[in-house]
Amino acid sequence: MLGLGLSILVPTLTTVAMNSVEGQHSGLASGVNNAVSRTAGLLAIAAMGVMMFMVFDSGLDSRLAYLDLTPEVRKQLEEEKANLGAAEAPEDVDRVTATAIERAIGEAFVDGFRIVMLVAAGIALASALSAVLLIEGKKLIEEGGRIDEPSSQKA
Repeated sequence: MLGLGLSILVPTLTTVAMNSVEGQHSGLASGVNNAVSRTAGLLAIAAMGVMMFMVFDSGLDSRLAYLDLTPEVRKQLEEEKANLGAAEAPEDVDRVTATAIERAIGEAFVDGFRIVMLVAAGIALASALSAVLLIEGKKLIEEGGRIDEPSSQKA
């Protein structure tokens, strides 16, 4: 799904960036577009990773609070948190407790994933809205779909 969205989004944004400058500045526009795109991607991955861990951490803690676990087991689980959804219950707990811990880990992971996806969808929606409101493009001048050039290129 992400690949489909990016395959639609990236060429459109590149076209907007390249069409917003005169031909002599197209190399510069392309370089700036690539640099901003890569930097934004890196920052988004880092921010989403931190957000995922924070939601997973708090979700797991709240679910484990209801279980009667020894301090040693809690310490082992604290060390396992870095593995997120791949975290495992300690081997020295009974089967019922291990099942409850594994369920708590799975649910906390899903909580984190859900929040990250909702934030990503919100960012995509905000991006689309800002594009609609801020980018001056070519205007449709008749119902047949003929497109006129922007007013800055008419003179």
